[in-house]
Amino acid sequence: MAQLKKVFLLSFALLTSQSAFALRLKYLTETSLPTGMKFKNTQVGGLSGMAYASGSLSVVSDDRGKFGEPRFYRFELSLDKNKVTLKPQNVRFVTDLPGEKLKLPFLDLEGLVLLPNGNFILSSEGNNNTKPRQMPRLFEVNDQGRWQSFLPVADVFLPEATGKQEKGIQNNAGFEGLTLSSSGNILFAAVELPLAQEGGVSLKVAGKQKSDPESFIRMMKYEKEDSRWAEKAQYAYALEPLSSTEAGAEIFRGVSEILSVSDHQLLVLERGVRVLGKDLYNISVAIFEAELPLATNVQSLAKLSDKDFVPVKKTKILDFETDLKSVRAEKKVQNFEALSWGPTLPDGRKTLLVLSDNNFSKKEITELLVFTVEEDSK
Repeated sequence: MAQLKKVFLLSFALLTSQSAFALRLKYLTETSLPTGMKFKNTQVGGLSGMAYASGSLSVVSDDRGKFGEPRFYRFELSLDKNKVTLKPQNVRFVTDLPGEKLKLPFLDLEGLVLLPNGNFILSSEGNNNTKPRQMPRLFEVNDQGRWQSFLPVADVFLPEATGKQEKGIQNNAGFEGLTLSSSGNILFAAVELPLAQEGGVSLKVAGKQKSDPESFIRMMKYEKEDSRWAEKAQYAYALEPLSSTEAGAEIFRGVSEILSVSDHQLLVLERGVRVLGKDLYNISVAIFEAELPLATNVQSLAKLSDKDFVPVKKTKILDFETDLKSVRAEKKVQNFEALSWGPTLPDGRKTLLVLSDNNFSKKEITELLVFTVEEDSK
């Protein structure tokens, strides 16, 4: 990759239980994988959630059965100065889910976290277009992909099995975000769009959104209790209003990933779609800092409208459409859906990885961006 002429620096405040410090993100490098890439009789694509550890990057595919069975990959990730490379090492298929006839598609995998014991937790959006509807799920598999156990999912997220849908996640808008705390004892999950009982999809006309009510998604917090996961809280997070720019009018925006900074703070990846003309569209992507301590636990609310609440505090820290132009020239913003902390550099700096989902489309690419992370005491 050509030497970058400019760098992008971004500072934002980070609160911890002990002290306050600032993080600076500096764009370092990037790489991409070709659409249509084959590995062990599978097509590598739809990469939607990832976790890095000891030189390996585990990544889940959101293939709904069009190109193969539910699966996740492990890549060797090499970062040398300003060059990053990805080399596929293996692929694992999800097996042994109880009660499944294994008729594709039976899962829509979107999130992946690596547990301290080497197992994984995966999230599936389910499928509202089947009869009966396939429920959204969170479940643990071993490193070979074999099912181990389900995590509890509150009824508020579950659509009716049949008939008119009046509650639960919307189709293809379920558990997109999934992250584990550094301790390994706290798990966060987030849906992509508001639940059916809390607004549903709203294709608003850009420019009129200021008079519309805010759209909220729910985040879940789980804690480990006697080797089992228990849901302890839910929080309401406000999506950014739809906007209109020279890149087009935004008709959609949702949460595509979350990443734990601490037990009470997350990075949130919001992703939207802009329509520029007939069959012309652009992707909008931004990363936000989300702070949970002052937010109301809305776990007991069947609908967010049932009671007043304090939402999650959020601050935009990076806008891919505007803030990266100086370092990425006129490269088109891709469909970024995954976040992970990456390898530590020889000088001690940490890295942040951001990965795009190509939707198995020839018009999109799988792209990995790397940022360095620096901490400054206040």
